[in-house]
Amino acid sequence: PQVLEEISVTHLPSSEPDPHVVRVGWSLDSCSTQLGEEPFSYGYGGTGRKSTDAKFQSYGETFGESDVIACLADFEAGAEVELSFQKNGRWLGVAFRVPRAALAGRPLFPHVLVKNCAVEFNFGQRPEPFWPLPAGFTFIQHLPLGQRLRGTQGPKSKAECEILMMVGLPAAGKTTWAVKHAAANPGKRYNILGTNAIMDKMRVMGLRRQRNYAGRWDVLIQQATQCLNRLIQIAARKRRNYILDQV
Repeated sequence: PQVLEEISVTHLPSSEPDPHVVRVGWSLDSCSTQLGEEPFSYGYGGTGRKSTDAKFQSYGETFGESDVIACLADFEAGAEVELSFQKNGRWLGVAFRVPRAALAGRPLFPHVLVKNCAVEFNFGQRPEPFWPLPAGFTFIQHLPLGQRLRGTQGPKSKAECEILMMVGLPAAGKTTWAVKHAAANPGKRYNILGTNAIMDKMRVMGLRRQRNYAGRWDVLIQQATQCLNRLIQIAARKRRNYILDQV
């Protein structure tokens, strides 16, 4: 992908360490949106770090606006799948080696996580690539259909969508139930809507925001609530399954 633009933001405090970040890589279809923060999810971020299972290490170099990052997966490297990256046509070395046995035949899918950035992707649909690929690699779109697998599809119509609304007293265990129910029904691909879920995604280097937030906590909660209100508006237009976890 190419980082087209770092979107101007005015609502973040000056203490925010990385207001604009793009993280790219590969994940299993069963992984969450938090690229590089759980097993079988492998990311390389603009801060110059790679991560998997929320373990961050220095890799490559930083990247940002106008840079082009190529995500490379070598499935012909023997007993391991080698994942590497290019920045503006320059190879940065192997970032991850994933044992084939651990994947157990499950495919890896391209994955991107963005924070206040606009990104353009090229899976092979462009007449010319942003930068030439290394020898032996090909774009996903150019692979035969027999070598490609479709990712999980959502409900075909709004009539098939499902929404669960949590009702109960504060601290009664609603969020715990919602998380467990979503995990127990992976085929439903529930999207949990709630301030707790939003705060859980506002991690810094894989750590919860609560552990390293120096600003006013009530302001952060207020911002999370504003995010939730916006997400609910967006959710009404999407064909997905939801759990509304908010009193």
